[in-house]
Amino acid sequence: MEEIIVPDAPRWPGLSGGRWTGIGLLASVVMVFGWLAGSALRGAGAAAERYVLFGLAAFFGFLAFVWAQYLARAEGELHRPVFGWWAAFPAGAAVFAAGVLLGGAGGWRLAAGAGAAVLAAAGSARHDRRLRLAALAALAGVRAAALHRVRVRAEGETVRGTVVEVLSRADTPDDRGRYWTELTLRYTVAAGTEHTVEHRAGFSVHDTPRVGRGATVHHLSADPADIEVVLDPAGLPADDPDLPDRIARLHRLHLDGALTAEEFALAKRQLLAPGN
Repeated sequence: MEEIIVPDAPRWPGLSGGRWTGIGLLASVVMVFGWLAGSALRGAGAAAERYVLFGLAAFFGFLAFVWAQYLARAEGELHRPVFGWWAAFPAGAAVFAAGVLLGGAGGWRLAAGAGAAVLAAAGSARHDRRLRLAALAALAGVRAAALHRVRVRAEGETVRGTVVEVLSRADTPDDRGRYWTELTLRYTVAAGTEHTVEHRAGFSVHDTPRVGRGATVHHLSADPADIEVVLDPAGLPADDPDLPDRIARLHRLHLDGALTAEEFALAKRQLLAPGN
């Protein structure tokens, strides 16, 4: 039976108080190095010497900025800071430029550039937040669908079905190595009503679904068309017309707790390959 993977509940990747404190301290260090750079440009001495001191201050300020970005990663997010590089770079440049201005260098042009960097950082942070919220909404949808599949399997009624049509098949596998196809299944619920439903099913490369293949169909009583399907193993013996019903009865006993998972697997294996 295909394993249903339920993702963790999505949450905004917030930072701890210690990380916020560290980011604030490192932002202050960046500004201090900016102040040193501005003081170097304004100070006495040869022009080459002033530029060297400015470059050193800028370099160490950039190192402090990189450490701040390292702290701006939420727990478990090892490659992406919460605010994103496109927002962080202009913010770091604005902090450094503010330090240069405090150091007495730069003039109105640098002040205008710092203001533009602040606006760019704000716009990038807003865009990054919108992308994060969209990703969280998508993850919430995936989680809700997985939980619904688990509920259908656990609480739904179990009947036998048959593949009556294979509509389409994906040519490339997903990241778990499974292929996907659109099937049409026909089954009859406990009330005696027959249903024909299209369903997307996963399979391995050596287990291609075909017309006539049996399946175990789980459905909620309130919506018999909302199904969760487990295809029978490939090569299921076809000379025993009662075999699908016997497997379904075993599965119901397993769901009711009368059979453990190991007992159910053993009994099913004995039905599929008697004498082995």
